[in-house]
Amino acid sequence: NAGAGVISISTQGPTDDFEGMAELSRGSEGYLAAKASLNLPISERLAARLSLSGSRRDALVDNLAGGDFDNIDGKALRAQLRYDISDRLTARLIVGRSLRDMNPALGDDYNSASQIAIIETAGGQVTNNDPDDRIVEHSDRTHFKQTADDAVLSFEYQGDAYTVAAITGVEDYDIDILIRGAEQMSLALAQLNDRQAGTSFSQEFRIASDNGSDFSWLLGAFYYDNEFIRGDRNRAEFVLEKDIEEYGGAVAGAVLGMPGVLLPVPVLGEEGDSGDYYVTQNTRSLGLFTQESLRLGEALELAVGLRYSLEKKDGSIEQSNRTASGDCGPLGTNLVCTLTPNGNNFDDDDQWSAFTGNVNLSYFVTEESMLYALYSTGFKAGGYSLQNGGASADIRPFDQEKIRNIELGWKTELWDRRARINGAVFHTEYEDFQNASFIGLVFAVNNAEKVTVDGIEIDSTWLLTQSLTATVNAAYIEAVYDQYSGGQCYYGRSADNALGQCDLSGETLPYAPKLTGNIALSWEQPLLTGDFYARLDYRYAGAANYSAELDPRHDEDAYTVANVRLGWRNATVDIAGWVKNLSDELYYAQKAPANLATAVDRTVGSPEGSYQNYLGDPRTYGVTLRLFF
Repeated sequence: NAGAGVISISTQGPTDDFEGMAELSRGSEGYLAAKASLNLPISERLAARLSLSGSRRDALVDNLAGGDFDNIDGKALRAQLRYDISDRLTARLIVGRSLRDMNPALGDDYNSASQIAIIETAGGQVTNNDPDDRIVEHSDRTHFKQTADDAVLSFEYQGDAYTVAAITGVEDYDIDILIRGAEQMSLALAQLNDRQAGTSFSQEFRIASDNGSDFSWLLGAFYYDNEFIRGDRNRAEFVLEKDIEEYGGAVAGAVLGMPGVLLPVPVLGEEGDSGDYYVTQNTRSLGLFTQESLRLGEALELAVGLRYSLEKKDGSIEQSNRTASGDCGPLGTNLVCTLTPNGNNFDDDDQWSAFTGNVNLSYFVTEESMLYALYSTGFKAGGYSLQNGGASADIRPFDQEKIRNIELGWKTELWDRRARINGAVFHTEYEDFQNASFIGLVFAVNNAEKVTVDGIEIDSTWLLTQSLTATVNAAYIEAVYDQYSGGQCYYGRSADNALGQCDLSGETLPYAPKLTGNIALSWEQPLLTGDFYARLDYRYAGAANYSAELDPRHDEDAYTVANVRLGWRNATVDIAGWVKNLSDELYYAQKAPANLATAVDRTVGSPEGSYQNYLGDPRTYGVTLRLFF
């Protein structure tokens, strides 16, 4: 049910050998990480494996008005058992827990001149207004705490000409986010208490042929059940803080054409005013799938896949607020009334289904080269945009996404099998593309009527010498909103419809550089009782816009990031030094309107809007020691 494919991660299972690994890394910014694993054969049929990891790093973002941001502090534990019930039947149990307790970064913000004047009138300050220096001025910091538990139980039976697999998975997680400086200013205006929790259950059955014949097949079924809760019945999600009245008075002065004047009117509310939201969503999904592959001759193979997907969702949100005055103020502008309007509730359920599949024809030109043609379809169920705020009931649902893809490609080995070059040319069409936009403190999801993605991708590996290997990958991709009438408007652009949305038809999607590529060089040379090795990774990303609303201010040039690693290893020791982002390149993950400041900019008619940047990691370096036994 993923519109663009999935990533499959297979963890190392228990083996019949006693072995282990211990790793310790130390780096800049106080980085410290440890990993270890131990494999224990208990009997001829039973084996166990224990893995653990932990990492911490000091904050990368300095806060001039409160605690710093963007540190790392997490640990994880995973235990496994493998039991050979018989020569044909094997069971495997995996249980794990992960914990995180850290202060993630909010955006590095830029305040408009109007916003700076309002902040200073209210008694605050803006001594740093550079959104690219990892220095902020927020009244306090964010605290993120997470606990996640998961377990997987799998059985595999090897028949005479087939294999049967059954996989059961459960997960339970709880996340508590406290954003004391939600306003992203030196003033203390509002805090956000964001509690999220979820549980899930999945069950998969597969049976596949295993006889080496020209015809192979697979049949399977997958069921998934998820319950999600956002909010806490025992505490308010939004609480206004001590500087809210002064800030509101300064906004009122600016609106009335008296900048620098603080009016004694609680325009945005009073300290202690609070707002609540409580979100629930239940999802149940069923998939039935099959794939058959048939050799039509020595050089031709046909593979056909088919899947039926059915997904049901029910979602709801309840909102309310409490104010000292008992209402939303003389102008109806109390901030908690905007964030959590009384009675702006929603409750709905729906279901979506689709038949999707693929047809893949492969032609083996030689033993070292193959051409293929693929036609495939995809589906992602619809849902509900369950964000807090004043969204009306008719715009909360979003439709299912449908995908059609045509791909032509090749896979080949040449140069006496010292080079491998694979490539693909593709055309993909999305109908009702599900698009998320960051608006204030929340993400809202709606549908772009049609998106087209055209591209060519090439990946290659070259054994240049006995010691030197090169990996060269490149892609040229054009991703365009063919039709998107409900896009987010950038600051200063007039809306194209009554809902306050803008038509982005014909625009390139955000975060979508046309040209990307990477080059990796690996060199290995015998030294003493082991091998000296070196690796250089070089990544290129072309020009792109990094804002969901495609604000022209957020068009950015191409950038490159290089990483290097030098080390020595043998069968028992591996020691290496490494540098990430070697040139300390400044690049962006996302740009977005500022949480509260942009809304105030619109209210006071500021000629420019405030915004926030989320930056990629700066240069870091360190050493890693790994021992094997």
